[in-house]
Amino acid sequence: MDKKEKYRVEMDSRLIKFDQTLHEIKTEMERRKENRPELRIDDAIRKQEDAKAKVNELERSGEFTWNKVKLELDDLVHEIDEVVKAALAYLK
Repeated sequence: MDKKEKYRVEMDSRLIKFDQTLHEIKTEMERRKENRPELRIDDAIRKQEDAKAKVNELERSGEFTWNKVKLELDDLVHEIDEVVKAALAYLK
């Protein structure tokens, strides 16, 4: 397995975890009947969809272009991670 493939597998795994966590957060917010736009949950869900598209783009990228896609994907994952952390801290 080359670097690109290992990275893709890692990103697939992280995006699945984000999907589960964001769903749990959204469910808990609905249960509490809270709407906290400042937590940016919907924004994180949109970014997660963008990240899934980037993973697909990564698969189609060549040996020399996949690093650009990787950087974009890293940024998206970082942004999603920050939202998830903030939302989990709020829900504690």
